[in-house]
Amino acid sequence: MSELSDRLLLLVIAGTGLIVFTVGWAGGLVESKALGEWQTVLIVALALVAILLLVGLWKEFDLIDTRDQ
Repeated sequence: MSELSDRLLLLVIAGTGLIVFTVGWAGGLVESKALGEWQTVLIVALALVAILLLVGLWKEFDLIDTRDQ
């Protein structure tokens, strides 16, 4: 496997865990407690946090690769 495919596989695994744990759990709380447009805003905020964390993971993989060389 190439470096890119290894990185993508790790990102898929980490992203799945992150989305299930954070967005799924917190999203369930938002669904049950928030009302109206606040519900939509909070769900979008959770999705943005998940995307930012995935981008952070990707950047960390880059940083680790440059340290090894």
